[in-house]
Amino acid sequence: MKSLLVAIALVVGGAPAYAKHHKKPEDPAAAPKKKHLAWSSPAAGPTMSGDPELIFTFDDGPNLKTTPAVLDALKAHHIHAVFFMVGEMAANKDAPPLIARILAEGHIIGNHTMTHQDLCRLKDDARAAREIDDGKKAIETADGGFTTAWFRTPYGVRCERVDAMLAERGLTHFHWDLDPQEWKHNNSKKAYDYVTKQLAKMTGRDVLLMHDIKKATVEALPQILDWIDQENEARRLAHKRRIRIIQSYELAAERLPAGEVDWLHDAAPDPVLWARAIASVLP
Repeated sequence: MKSLLVAIALVVGGAPAYAKHHKKPEDPAAAPKKKHLAWSSPAAGPTMSGDPELIFTFDDGPNLKTTPAVLDALKAHHIHAVFFMVGEMAANKDAPPLIARILAEGHIIGNHTMTHQDLCRLKDDARAAREIDDGKKAIETADGGFTTAWFRTPYGVRCERVDAMLAERGLTHFHWDLDPQEWKHNNSKKAYDYVTKQLAKMTGRDVLLMHDIKKATVEALPQILDWIDQENEARRLAHKRRIRIIQSYELAAERLPAGEVDWLHDAAPDPVLWARAIASVLP
């Protein structure tokens, strides 16, 4: 069964400077004012096991210099994450092998728009729509064609425009609960301290946001993962609930209707065909 679940992740699944993606939207003074709304919390629903549960997500890549190190750390700890990519980053001519590695190692790839614009502050609806659609196309064609089913807005913004565009495309926003803001301060110690402090007191299910294009992420992630291992060993000895890592493919399977995984496997026994089929029905 595990091999079937991994197939979910195989499908759903020299770069520009980070500052370029986090610059202020073009001509913000002329942009229409949009009422910003909040996303529901917890981002991925309540714990399903009763344990504290954690989901790893990474934004703004892929980056040829930093993303491989993030992948190495995740692989060493047998963790499958969700990578929300920026279309122009995925369109880099040297990115396809890295994207292929992300998919081959069982991670899910999601859409984070084409150029990382604030969708609520752009001047017109058409431009905002192109950010979503062009990003999806650029990401999905970077490695010969696969399907992205999950979407995250830059800055986590929400407004009536975003709600309408996502509804039109049948998309659900994938938000987060924990943000160490290493994208802002680029300090690995601050990121480590924030994450471990939050995990130590976590009781439900949290989605962690980090950025695979930042040096602070590369430095902090292995330390965070080692801390989780040490913390879980201490909890085991104390007979306390461990911090459970929810793999991206487990979350994908969890969101499918009951029996859908088994039905799709029977309908498309070939792993590649089955993976592509499951991408078409993921929420």
